[in-house]
Amino acid sequence: GTSLEEQVRRIKDIEAIESDSFVPQAFKSSRDDTKSAVVQVKQESEKGPSQDISLPMSIVYDDSGSLAHPSLFVDKETAEELWLNRLISLRQERLMGSPVT
Repeated sequence: GTSLEEQVRRIKDIEAIESDSFVPQAFKSSRDDTKSAVVQVKQESEKGPSQDISLPMSIVYDDSGSLAHPSLFVDKETAEELWLNRLISLRQERLMGSPVT
């Protein structure tokens, strides 16, 4: 579901690209130019003192150069133990009445 305005803009953009006056340009990513940072945001609570909450304001890229996440290289026993601990904590949270995320 796109709106009528978005559809009209898309059609105009396609027509502009297909016209003879269109000049293709090389795509340049801003990924390497912009350094990701986490911005500190303060949120005031009505019940208590203000708390410092850290919200990510941009995507943080992992430039480790590897193709796979390091957790994929954990041995089987360690992975099973981590999963079992996670499952136990989720079950305990559910039993205490908090929603499982």
